[in-house]
Parts: sequence; structure tokens; C-alpha cells
Amino acid sequence: MFLKDYIFALKKKQPMNDLKHMIEKAEKKWLNPLFDFCNYVFSAATLSSHDHNHHYRVWSYCKEILTAINAEKKISYNLIEGCIIASFFHDTGLSNTMNEFHGTESKKICQTYFLKNKLSLPQNFDDILWTIEKHDDKDYQSQHQNNNSMLTILSTADNLDAFGKIGVIRYTEIYLLRGINITRLPGMVINNINKRFLNFKFNYECYPDLYKKHQKRYLITKNFFEELNRENNTN
Repeated sequence: MFLKDYIFALKKKQPMNDLKHMIEKAEKKWLNPLFDFCNYVFSAATLSSHDHNHHYRVWSYCKEILTAINAEKKISYNLIEGCIIASFFHDTGLSNTMNEFHGTESKKICQTYFLKNKLSLPQNFDDILWTIEKHDDKDYQSQHQNNNSMLTILSTADNLDAFGKIGVIRYTEIYLLRGINITRLPGMVINNINKRFLNFKFNYECYPDLYKKHQKRYLITKNFFEELNRENNTN
């Protein structure tokens, strides 16, 4: 290989290497303290489907989305840092309320965490707080139609954790805790998960590997509740 060809190939690989380095930098700074804090927040709450492990999975899905986007557009460190912070706070409000719109409580917990620990605020802290507060808008009225905005990435990552077999457990637990009757539960889940999937499709169908992987997971959850709905209606 000629030297100029080698340099060209190296430059092509560099954005992914940069992304990996920036993710490692953000995780070194935030992953352990935020995971531990989230674990503490839910230590007295009976909500295993949305606990610290859910928040960690959401961060993992954020990384998948960021990686897909980075193949076409360079991702900034501020966006990565914002996503990991927002991931570990977005549902913490559920430790205080079972309300569907719990983002405001989660935002307050994040503000208090930074204040009590006297932490320097990230440059985009206002955007982080707004993302945490608005992530639970599943009618997607607050979201930018921009697949590389922090809110779209976080909200989609949260949606992806509602797909697959884990989604069956998550939906069942949270809906029953909200007092929804078992006969109404399947129809409500199907309506909710369809909205989540359509939003995912709108923003990320352009990344085929990401899209096909999570389309399969969506169908697992949807098919389960459709079958449950049929059984409810025949009894």
C-alpha cells in the first residue's frame, strides 16, 4: 500500500476512534458515580423495571445510536457527556412518583445532585435538564425533528429498552403499579409501543443495521401483547 493510501485509510477510521475515545472519557468521569447514585435512588423503591439497570441499558442504547450517527456526522464530546448524564437521571423521578410525566421530578433530582456535590456544570447543562424533563413526552411534541439532538437520542434509547422480552416485563410492572386493569393493559401497551416504534423509524430507519436489529425486538413485545389481547377478548 502506498503511503498516501495508508494515510487516507487512517483518516477514514479516525472518526470512529475519536468517538470511542470520547465515550471512554465520558464513562471514566461519569459512569461509576452516576450508576452508584442511581442505584441509591432506587434502593428503597419497588420498581425494578426502571431502576439503575434500566438507566445503564438506556446509556448503552445511546452509544449504539451515537455510533450509527457518527458514521456520517462527527459527534461532539458535549453531546456524549450530555447523553450519559441524561441517561442516568431521566427516570429517577419515578422514585418519587408513578406519574407518566415524571421528567420534572427527574430534572430536580439532577439539579440537586450537581448542587450538593458542588460539581462543575457541563457547558450544555440547560440542554441536559431540558432533555431529562421532556424525555417522557411520548407524543413527541417537544422533540426536535433532528436525529442527532440530545432529546431525540435519549428518548429513542429509552424507547429501545421498551422493546424485546425486557419490554414485556417493564410494561407489565409499570402499568400494573399505575393501577391499570389487566384487561386494558395489552391495548394500552400496543398503542404506546407503536408510537415509540414509529418515532424510532422516523429518525433512524436511515441506519439499516440499527433499524433492523430493534425492529425485531419491537415485534417481540408487540406480538406478545397482541396475543394477550386476543386471549382476553376470547375469555
